[in-house]
Amino acid sequence: MNSLEFQYGGDHGHDHDHYYDHDHDYDHDHHHVDFVNLHSLLGMEQHRWDEPHGGTRGSSWWREVARIRDGGGEAGGGWFEGNISRQVGNGSDTFFWTDPWVDGTPLCERFRRLFDLAVNKSDSVADMFQLGWGIGGDAWVWRRPLWAWEEELLGECQTLLFTISLQAHSLDIWLLRPDVDDGYTVRGAYQLLTAQNVVPLDEATDLIWHPRVPLKVSIIAWRLMRDRLPTKLNLSYRGILPVGESHCVSGCGAVESAHRVFLSCSTFSSLWSLVSSWVGAASVTAQTLSDHFIQFSSSAGDTRVRRSFMQLLCLACVWVVWTERNHRLFRGSANSSLHMLDKIKTFSFRWLTAKSCTLALNYRSWWFSPMLCLSLY
Repeated sequence: MNSLEFQYGGDHGHDHDHYYDHDHDYDHDHHHVDFVNLHSLLGMEQHRWDEPHGGTRGSSWWREVARIRDGGGEAGGGWFEGNISRQVGNGSDTFFWTDPWVDGTPLCERFRRLFDLAVNKSDSVADMFQLGWGIGGDAWVWRRPLWAWEEELLGECQTLLFTISLQAHSLDIWLLRPDVDDGYTVRGAYQLLTAQNVVPLDEATDLIWHPRVPLKVSIIAWRLMRDRLPTKLNLSYRGILPVGESHCVSGCGAVESAHRVFLSCSTFSSLWSLVSSWVGAASVTAQTLSDHFIQFSSSAGDTRVRRSFMQLLCLACVWVVWTERNHRLFRGSANSSLHMLDKIKTFSFRWLTAKSCTLALNYRSWWFSPMLCLSLY
Protein backbone atom coordinates (compact mmCIF):
# COMPACT_ATOMS: atom_id res chain seq x y z
CA MET A 1 0.00 0.00 0.00
CA ASN A 2 2.62 2.46 -1.17
CA SER A 3 0.40 5.52 -1.20
CA LEU A 4 -0.21 5.05 2.50
CA GLU A 5 3.49 5.46 3.26
CA PHE A 6 2.96 9.16 3.96
CA GLN A 7 0.86 8.25 6.99
CA TYR A 8 3.64 6.50 8.82
CA GLY A 9 6.98 7.62 7.56
CA GLY A 10 6.94 8.82 3.96
CA ASP A 11 9.41 7.70 1.37
CA HIS A 12 12.13 5.68 3.08
CA GLY A 13 14.66 6.87 0.57
CA HIS A 14 14.38 10.61 1.29
CA ASP A 15 15.26 12.95 4.10
CA HIS A 16 12.24 13.83 6.23
CA ASP A 17 13.80 16.77 8.06
CA HIS A 18 12.64 19.47 5.65
CA TYR A 19 10.28 22.38 6.15
CA TYR A 20 7.89 24.42 4.10
CA ASP A 21 9.57 27.00 1.85
CA HIS A 22 7.23 29.90 1.03
CA ASP A 23 9.38 30.88 -1.94
CA HIS A 24 9.33 27.42 -3.51
CA ASP A 25 5.96 26.00 -2.51
CA TYR A 26 5.02 25.15 -6.07
CA ASP A 27 7.17 24.17 -9.02
CA HIS A 28 5.22 25.30 -12.10
CA ASP A 29 7.61 23.48 -14.43
CA HIS A 30 7.17 20.08 -12.83
CA HIS A 31 3.76 20.61 -11.18
CA HIS A 32 5.12 19.46 -7.86
CA VAL A 33 3.89 20.56 -4.44
CA ASP A 34 6.53 20.82 -1.72
CA PHE A 35 4.50 19.55 1.23
CA VAL A 36 5.09 20.59 4.82
CA ASN A 37 6.56 18.06 7.18
CA LEU A 38 3.58 15.72 7.59
CA HIS A 39 5.02 14.17 10.72
CA SER A 40 4.83 17.53 12.51
CA LEU A 41 1.31 18.21 11.24
CA LEU A 42 0.02 14.82 12.33
CA GLY A 43 1.70 15.08 15.71
CA MET A 44 3.64 11.84 15.47
CA GLU A 45 7.10 10.48 14.96
CA GLN A 46 8.07 8.11 12.16
CA HIS A 47 6.33 4.80 12.77
CA ARG A 48 5.23 1.75 10.90
CA TRP A 49 1.59 1.70 9.84
CA ASP A 50 0.79 -1.16 12.21
CA GLU A 51 2.60 0.25 15.26
CA PRO A 52 0.12 1.60 17.81
CA HIS A 53 2.19 4.58 19.00
CA GLY A 54 0.81 6.96 16.40
CA GLY A 55 -2.65 6.15 17.73
CA THR A 56 -1.75 6.96 21.33
CA ARG A 57 0.43 10.04 20.96
CA GLY A 58 -0.67 11.40 17.57
CA SER A 59 -3.13 14.08 16.59
CA SER A 60 -6.88 13.52 16.65
CA TRP A 61 -6.74 13.00 12.86
CA TRP A 62 -4.19 10.21 13.22
CA ARG A 63 -6.09 8.60 16.11
CA GLU A 64 -9.16 8.41 13.85
CA VAL A 65 -7.08 6.75 11.13
CA ALA A 66 -5.82 4.30 13.74
CA ARG A 67 -9.42 3.55 14.77
CA ILE A 68 -10.27 2.68 11.16
CA ARG A 69 -7.14 0.52 10.94
CA ASP A 70 -8.13 -1.42 14.07
CA GLY A 71 -11.80 -1.80 13.17
CA GLY A 72 -13.01 0.64 15.82
CA GLY A 73 -15.63 2.39 13.71
CA GLU A 74 -19.25 2.44 14.72
CA ALA A 75 -20.45 0.68 11.58
CA GLY A 76 -18.58 -1.75 9.38
CA GLY A 77 -15.84 -2.12 11.98
CA GLY A 78 -12.97 -4.28 10.81
CA TRP A 79 -13.48 -3.63 7.08
CA PHE A 80 -9.99 -2.19 6.69
CA GLU A 81 -8.04 -4.70 8.75
CA GLY A 82 -9.96 -7.54 7.17
CA ASN A 83 -9.10 -6.53 3.60
CA ILE A 84 -5.39 -5.75 3.73
CA SER A 85 -2.47 -8.10 3.41
CA ARG A 86 1.27 -7.75 3.73
CA GLN A 87 3.55 -8.32 0.74
CA VAL A 88 6.98 -9.21 2.06
CA GLY A 89 10.17 -8.02 0.41
CA ASN A 90 13.18 -8.14 2.71
CA GLY A 91 10.97 -8.85 5.72
CA SER A 92 12.57 -6.25 7.96
CA ASP A 93 9.39 -4.18 8.34
CA THR A 94 6.91 -7.01 8.89
CA PHE A 95 6.11 -8.71 12.18
CA PHE A 96 6.46 -12.48 11.85
CA TRP A 97 3.58 -13.45 14.14
CA THR A 98 1.04 -10.62 13.96
CA ASP A 99 1.12 -9.27 10.39
CA PRO A 100 -1.05 -10.97 7.71
CA TRP A 101 1.86 -11.85 5.42
CA VAL A 102 1.16 -15.57 4.80
CA ASP A 103 -2.04 -16.17 2.80
CA GLY A 104 -3.51 -12.99 4.29
CA THR A 105 -3.81 -14.45 7.80
CA PRO A 106 -1.54 -13.65 10.77
CA LEU A 107 0.39 -16.66 12.02
CA CYS A 108 -0.67 -15.78 15.57
CA GLU A 109 -4.24 -16.64 14.56
CA ARG A 110 -3.41 -19.64 12.41
CA PHE A 111 -1.07 -21.12 15.04
CA ARG A 112 -2.41 -19.55 18.20
CA ARG A 113 -0.90 -22.18 20.51
CA LEU A 114 2.59 -21.63 19.13
CA PHE A 115 2.18 -17.87 19.43
CA ASP A 116 1.15 -18.20 23.08
CA LEU A 117 4.30 -20.22 23.80
CA ALA A 118 6.70 -18.13 21.72
CA VAL A 119 9.20 -15.91 23.52
CA ASN A 120 10.02 -13.72 20.52
CA LYS A 121 6.51 -12.48 19.70
CA SER A 122 7.76 -9.16 18.28
CA ASP A 123 10.46 -10.45 15.91
CA SER A 124 10.31 -9.43 12.27
CA VAL A 125 10.16 -11.85 9.36
CA ALA A 126 13.78 -10.99 8.55
CA ASP A 127 14.88 -11.75 12.11
CA MET A 128 13.20 -15.16 12.10
CA PHE A 129 14.55 -15.97 8.64
CA GLN A 130 18.13 -15.13 9.64
CA LEU A 131 17.90 -17.21 12.80
CA GLY A 132 16.50 -20.09 10.77
CA TRP A 133 12.87 -21.13 10.81
CA GLY A 134 13.46 -24.60 9.41
CA ILE A 135 13.75 -27.80 11.43
CA GLY A 136 16.24 -27.25 14.24
CA GLY A 137 16.46 -23.51 13.51
CA ASP A 138 17.25 -21.00 16.25
CA ALA A 139 14.19 -18.88 15.48
CA TRP A 140 11.95 -21.07 17.61
CA VAL A 141 12.32 -20.11 21.26
CA TRP A 142 9.62 -21.39 23.62
CA ARG A 143 8.65 -20.72 27.20
CA ARG A 144 8.69 -24.47 27.84
CA PRO A 145 9.33 -27.68 25.88
CA LEU A 146 6.62 -28.41 23.30
CA TRP A 147 4.26 -31.32 23.71
CA ALA A 148 3.84 -33.88 20.93
CA TRP A 149 0.77 -32.26 19.37
CA GLU A 150 2.44 -28.86 19.59
CA GLU A 151 5.45 -30.26 17.73
CA GLU A 152 3.02 -31.30 14.98
CA LEU A 153 1.73 -27.72 14.82
CA LEU A 154 5.30 -26.48 14.52
CA GLY A 155 5.93 -28.93 11.69
CA GLU A 156 2.85 -27.65 9.88
CA CYS A 157 4.06 -24.07 10.30
CA GLN A 158 7.56 -24.94 9.04
CA THR A 159 6.06 -26.67 6.00
CA LEU A 160 4.10 -23.50 5.26
CA LEU A 161 7.30 -21.44 5.44
CA PHE A 162 9.45 -23.87 3.45
CA THR A 163 8.87 -22.28 0.03
CA ILE A 164 9.09 -18.67 1.21
CA SER A 165 12.15 -16.65 0.25
CA LEU A 166 12.93 -13.00 0.94
CA GLN A 167 13.94 -10.33 -1.57
CA ALA A 168 16.91 -8.45 -0.11
CA HIS A 169 16.42 -5.33 -2.26
CA SER A 170 12.62 -5.03 -1.97
CA LEU A 171 10.61 -3.27 0.71
CA ASP A 172 7.61 -4.72 2.53
CA ILE A 173 4.34 -3.09 1.44
CA TRP A 174 0.65 -3.23 2.30
CA LEU A 175 -1.94 -4.30 -0.28
CA LEU A 176 -5.68 -3.71 -0.37
CA ARG A 177 -7.07 -7.07 -1.47
CA PRO A 178 -9.55 -5.84 -4.09
CA ASP A 179 -6.67 -3.93 -5.74
CA VAL A 180 -3.68 -6.18 -5.26
CA ASP A 181 -2.35 -5.25 -8.72
CA ASP A 182 -2.79 -1.48 -8.45
CA GLY A 183 -2.18 -1.18 -4.71
CA TYR A 184 -4.37 1.04 -2.57
CA THR A 185 -6.74 3.40 -4.39
CA VAL A 186 -9.51 5.60 -3.05
CA ARG A 187 -11.86 4.13 -5.65
CA GLY A 188 -11.09 0.60 -4.50
CA ALA A 189 -11.67 1.49 -0.85
CA TYR A 190 -14.93 3.26 -1.73
CA GLN A 191 -16.19 0.27 -3.72
CA LEU A 192 -15.26 -2.02 -0.86
CA LEU A 193 -17.20 0.05 1.67
CA THR A 194 -20.30 0.57 -0.48
CA ALA A 195 -20.45 -3.13 -1.32
CA GLN A 196 -20.87 -4.06 2.36
CA ASN A 197 -24.31 -4.83 3.68
CA VAL A 198 -23.98 -2.81 6.89
CA VAL A 199 -26.95 -2.48 9.20
CA PRO A 200 -27.65 1.20 9.97
CA LEU A 201 -26.56 2.05 13.49
CA ASP A 202 -29.94 3.62 14.31
CA GLU A 203 -31.66 0.30 13.70
CA ALA A 204 -29.34 -1.49 16.11
CA THR A 205 -29.60 1.36 18.62
CA ASP A 206 -33.34 0.77 18.91
CA LEU A 207 -32.56 -2.64 20.41
CA ILE A 208 -30.54 -1.17 23.28
CA TRP A 209 -33.59 -0.07 25.27
CA HIS A 210 -35.93 -2.68 26.76
CA PRO A 211 -38.64 -2.05 29.40
CA ARG A 212 -37.62 -5.12 31.45
CA VAL A 213 -33.88 -4.47 31.40
CA PRO A 214 -32.19 -2.27 34.05
CA LEU A 215 -31.07 1.12 32.79
CA LYS A 216 -27.43 0.48 33.71
CA VAL A 217 -27.38 -2.50 31.33
CA SER A 218 -28.79 -0.47 28.45
CA ILE A 219 -26.21 2.26 29.08
CA ILE A 220 -23.40 -0.30 28.77
CA ALA A 221 -24.91 -1.52 25.49
CA TRP A 222 -25.29 2.08 24.28
CA ARG A 223 -21.62 2.77 24.98
CA LEU A 224 -20.67 -0.51 23.30
CA MET A 225 -22.45 0.40 20.06
CA ARG A 226 -20.49 3.65 19.93
CA ASP A 227 -17.20 2.07 20.97
CA ARG A 228 -17.15 4.18 24.13
CA LEU A 229 -16.43 1.41 26.62
CA PRO A 230 -13.09 1.75 28.46
CA THR A 231 -11.45 -1.16 26.68
CA LYS A 232 -7.68 -1.34 26.86
CA LEU A 233 -7.43 -0.23 23.25
CA ASN A 234 -9.52 2.88 23.88
CA LEU A 235 -7.54 3.66 27.03
CA SER A 236 -4.28 3.34 25.12
CA TYR A 237 -5.61 5.71 22.43
CA ARG A 238 -6.10 8.32 25.13
CA GLY A 239 -2.67 7.77 26.63
CA ILE A 240 -4.11 6.39 29.87
CA LEU A 241 -2.70 2.89 29.38
CA PRO A 242 0.72 2.02 27.93
CA VAL A 243 0.53 0.38 24.51
CA GLY A 244 2.26 -2.76 25.74
CA GLU A 245 -0.48 -3.37 28.32
CA SER A 246 -3.44 -3.40 25.93
CA HIS A 247 -3.80 -7.17 25.50
CA CYS A 248 -7.10 -8.95 26.04
CA VAL A 249 -7.81 -10.09 29.60
CA SER A 250 -8.54 -13.61 28.34
CA GLY A 251 -4.85 -14.15 27.62
CA CYS A 252 -5.36 -14.72 23.89
CA GLY A 253 -2.56 -12.25 23.08
CA ALA A 254 -4.66 -9.94 20.88
CA VAL A 255 -5.31 -6.26 21.52
CA GLU A 256 -8.44 -5.74 23.62
CA SER A 257 -10.97 -3.84 21.51
CA ALA A 258 -14.74 -3.92 21.93
CA HIS A 259 -15.07 -6.07 18.82
CA ARG A 260 -12.44 -8.45 20.19
CA VAL A 261 -14.08 -8.87 23.60
CA PHE A 262 -17.66 -9.35 22.42
CA LEU A 263 -17.29 -11.11 19.06
CA SER A 264 -13.79 -12.37 18.30
CA CYS A 265 -12.25 -13.64 21.54
CA SER A 266 -12.95 -17.37 21.85
CA THR A 267 -13.29 -17.08 25.63
CA PHE A 268 -16.24 -14.69 25.44
CA SER A 269 -17.67 -15.16 21.94
CA SER A 270 -18.62 -18.80 22.66
CA LEU A 271 -21.26 -17.48 25.05
CA TRP A 272 -23.46 -16.33 22.17
CA SER A 273 -23.71 -19.83 20.69
CA LEU A 274 -24.41 -21.30 24.14
CA VAL A 275 -27.33 -18.91 24.61
CA SER A 276 -28.64 -19.73 21.12
CA SER A 277 -28.52 -23.45 21.93
CA TRP A 278 -30.27 -22.86 25.26
CA VAL A 279 -33.29 -21.22 23.62
CA GLY A 280 -33.18 -23.29 20.41
CA ALA A 281 -32.35 -20.33 18.16
CA ALA A 282 -30.23 -20.21 15.03
CA SER A 283 -26.55 -19.33 15.34
CA VAL A 284 -25.47 -15.80 14.47
CA THR A 285 -22.60 -15.23 12.03
CA ALA A 286 -22.50 -11.42 11.84
CA GLN A 287 -19.05 -9.86 11.97
CA THR A 288 -19.93 -6.39 13.29
CA LEU A 289 -21.58 -5.43 16.56
CA SER A 290 -24.54 -3.66 14.95
CA ASP A 291 -25.19 -6.59 12.59
CA HIS A 292 -24.85 -8.99 15.50
CA PHE A 293 -27.48 -7.17 17.57
CA ILE A 294 -29.94 -7.27 14.67
CA GLN A 295 -29.38 -10.92 13.75
CA PHE A 296 -29.37 -12.19 17.31
CA SER A 297 -32.64 -10.43 18.15
CA SER A 298 -34.42 -12.12 15.24
CA SER A 299 -32.63 -15.49 15.41
CA ALA A 300 -35.51 -17.24 17.23
CA GLY A 301 -38.24 -16.02 14.91
CA ASP A 302 -39.62 -12.76 13.63
CA THR A 303 -42.66 -12.42 15.86
CA ARG A 304 -42.71 -9.39 18.13
CA VAL A 305 -42.65 -11.43 21.36
CA ARG A 306 -39.75 -13.62 20.25
CA ARG A 307 -37.71 -10.63 19.10
CA SER A 308 -38.35 -8.87 22.41
CA PHE A 309 -37.17 -11.91 24.37
CA MET A 310 -34.02 -12.35 22.26
CA GLN A 311 -33.35 -8.63 22.61
CA LEU A 312 -33.43 -9.07 26.39
CA LEU A 313 -31.02 -12.01 26.17
CA CYS A 314 -28.71 -10.01 23.93
CA LEU A 315 -28.50 -7.27 26.56
CA ALA A 316 -27.94 -9.89 29.24
CA CYS A 317 -25.01 -11.27 27.23
CA VAL A 318 -23.50 -7.80 26.94
CA TRP A 319 -23.82 -7.27 30.69
CA VAL A 320 -22.36 -10.64 31.65
CA VAL A 321 -19.44 -10.41 29.19
CA TRP A 322 -18.47 -6.91 30.31
CA THR A 323 -18.73 -7.69 34.04
CA GLU A 324 -16.74 -10.89 33.52
CA ARG A 325 -14.09 -8.89 31.71
CA ASN A 326 -13.91 -6.47 34.64
CA HIS A 327 -13.73 -9.26 37.21
CA ARG A 328 -10.83 -10.84 35.36
CA LEU A 329 -9.04 -7.52 35.13
CA PHE A 330 -9.60 -6.13 38.63
CA ARG A 331 -10.28 -9.18 40.81
CA GLY A 332 -8.22 -11.82 39.08
CA SER A 333 -11.20 -14.20 39.01
CA ALA A 334 -12.37 -16.13 35.95
CA ASN A 335 -15.60 -17.96 35.19
CA SER A 336 -16.13 -20.56 32.50
CA SER A 337 -18.49 -20.04 29.57
CA LEU A 338 -21.02 -22.38 31.19
CA HIS A 339 -20.92 -20.36 34.40
CA MET A 340 -21.52 -17.19 32.39
CA LEU A 341 -24.47 -18.92 30.71
CA ASP A 342 -25.92 -19.66 34.15
CA LYS A 343 -25.64 -15.97 34.99
CA ILE A 344 -27.57 -15.07 31.85
CA LYS A 345 -30.30 -17.53 32.80
CA THR A 346 -30.51 -15.99 36.27
CA PHE A 347 -30.46 -12.36 35.14
CA SER A 348 -33.05 -12.88 32.41
CA PHE A 349 -35.35 -14.71 34.83
CA ARG A 350 -35.06 -11.96 37.43
CA TRP A 351 -35.68 -9.19 34.92
CA LEU A 352 -38.79 -10.87 33.57
CA THR A 353 -40.22 -11.82 36.97
CA ALA A 354 -39.61 -8.38 38.48
CA LYS A 355 -42.91 -7.22 36.95
CA SER A 356 -44.61 -10.59 36.54
CA CYS A 357 -45.33 -13.19 39.22
CA THR A 358 -46.54 -15.85 36.77
CA LEU A 359 -43.01 -17.02 35.96
CA ALA A 360 -42.02 -17.52 39.59
CA LEU A 361 -43.49 -21.02 39.65
CA ASN A 362 -41.57 -22.14 36.55
CA TYR A 363 -37.97 -21.57 37.63
CA ARG A 364 -36.86 -25.17 37.01
CA SER A 365 -38.50 -25.21 33.61
CA TRP A 366 -36.89 -21.87 32.81
CA TRP A 367 -33.44 -23.31 33.39
CA PHE A 368 -33.96 -25.89 30.64
CA SER A 369 -36.70 -24.53 28.37
CA PRO A 370 -37.33 -20.77 28.55
CA MET A 371 -39.43 -20.76 25.38
CA LEU A 372 -41.83 -23.24 26.98
CA CYS A 373 -42.17 -21.04 30.08
CA LEU A 374 -43.03 -18.07 27.90
CA SER A 375 -45.47 -20.15 25.83
CA LEU A 376 -43.53 -19.33 22.69
CA TYR A 377 -43.55 -22.89 21.33
